[in-house]
Amino acid sequence: MALSDIRIFRLLVQLALMTLSLSVIGLCIKAMNELAEDRRKVANLFPLGRILARPIVGVGIALVITCIGIIFVAILNSIYILKDRFPQAIRKRCPQSMSTKTMSVFAVILTPINIVQSYLTAGQSSRVTSSVVSEATIEQILEYTGRSLRYKDMVVVVDYTVISWIILLLLIVGIVIESSKFSRPEYGDTTKEQLSA
Repeated sequence: MALSDIRIFRLLVQLALMTLSLSVIGLCIKAMNELAEDRRKVANLFPLGRILARPIVGVGIALVITCIGIIFVAILNSIYILKDRFPQAIRKRCPQSMSTKTMSVFAVILTPINIVQSYLTAGQSSRVTSSVVSEATIEQILEYTGRSLRYKDMVVVVDYTVISWIILLLLIVGIVIESSKFSRPEYGDTTKEQLSA
């Protein structure tokens, strides 16, 4: 890969982070809508019935908030990468190691969220409770209808869990790229010409 392609690759990493973060946000919203629909069905099927899924909802909300932050940081990092194309007022406000530091912060934040999300997705399930019908009866009825309450059987939950791990890997790749010597400003056009000669 030529040195001139490094800037393009750095921008592509930021674009991929934004795109994947938007997809995680959309999938989390879709999962919340499906949960609301399931709650309505359970309320109609069982008297005083409700679905308990607080852990996965809490982790989903934390994931959405983190992805919103990643989108914001990816936009700022893109401005930093293209800062020689922007006015002097913007260039002065972008410190040299801003990209590395911001991606590192979000990698540290996203790691425990992904671990908890993976644990919940792999081995946990939501519960349906009712004050009138016993839990064993509810489980038999749900098993008879073919409806599963395990998170690993919910495609949307598995999708945003996998994509959030991909985001973490892209953050690590972005940190490595931004830490490399070719991402530094001293490797300008004249240095590229000397190295390629």
